[in-house]
Amino acid sequence: MKQKPFMIDDYPKLVKFFASSNPVHLLLFVLPLWVLSFYLMSGSSTSGLTLVLSFLGGVLYWSFLEYAIHRWLYHSKYPTRALHYFLGSFHLYHHRNMGDHRVLTAGFLMIYLMTPLVLSPLLYFTQDPGVFGAATLGLTAFYYFYEWIHYTLHYKVHQSGYLNYIQKYHLHHHDRAPRKNFGNTSHLWDVVLGTYDPSYADYQMPLSTRDTLITLKLVLADET
Repeated sequence: MKQKPFMIDDYPKLVKFFASSNPVHLLLFVLPLWVLSFYLMSGSSTSGLTLVLSFLGGVLYWSFLEYAIHRWLYHSKYPTRALHYFLGSFHLYHHRNMGDHRVLTAGFLMIYLMTPLVLSPLLYFTQDPGVFGAATLGLTAFYYFYEWIHYTLHYKVHQSGYLNYIQKYHLHHHDRAPRKNFGNTSHLWDVVLGTYDPSYADYQMPLSTRDTLITLKLVLADET
């Protein structure tokens, strides 16, 4: 059966606006949000404890968004061909072509399209600028951590520790269970919302997946 095309297939030059090969570029786009967050916090009379709790709330908020976007935006059946064509170019395409590292992280246009949507609930529910700034800082800091983790999981084989656990968790989702294990940094929301598959612990990376890792592709390129 012929696979349905994505925007990236027809317009590959647009990838650099919507996606990125590594999270270094993203630093240029999250830095203004961090500067704004610190500015709002510095001018606030809110207690330090409240700011810390707000920061942690922002971290928790992103952890849920990470799960929700992955599960309900990227892995639901798109209601129109246009949405499949556009949105599928980033995640479904990534599933189909793990060796294409151009789409490992978000691009600046995608970030600026999503930022107002993501921050709007914080702005609506927080009346204090300092609380908003701390929550925004927590959200964006953990988002940037998430992007680095995703890049790192596709960079090389990790033998131990947190990266080994989350690499198995993530690649099990890729290779065996696309309807399970949507968390990219933890299994928290998978457990809470019933999509946790503990069999990821037995995952053994197949050669076909290993060959898509950045370091392995670099080695193969050098050999040729």
